[in-house]
Amino acid sequence: MARISYIEPENAPAEVKEIYEQKLRGKPANVHKALAHVPQALKGFLILYPTIGRLLSRRLYELVYIRVTMLNRCDY
Repeated sequence: MARISYIEPENAPAEVKEIYEQKLRGKPANVHKALAHVPQALKGFLILYPTIGRLLSRRLYELVYIRVTMLNRCDY
């Protein structure tokens, strides 16, 4: 269960709805919905995240992803 509420597409302010539609093709993940409380943070994340992914090998990227998930005790 998230400690921060999610901004669902149907309840999102106009600026966030635009990001959801244009950048995320109408399918925001939970991390996007949590970051949507601060649209500038969401925009920055959408720039940073894929950049990091391109800098790491696919194997290392997945290992980092799994490790961070484990450290944060994520269930999914």
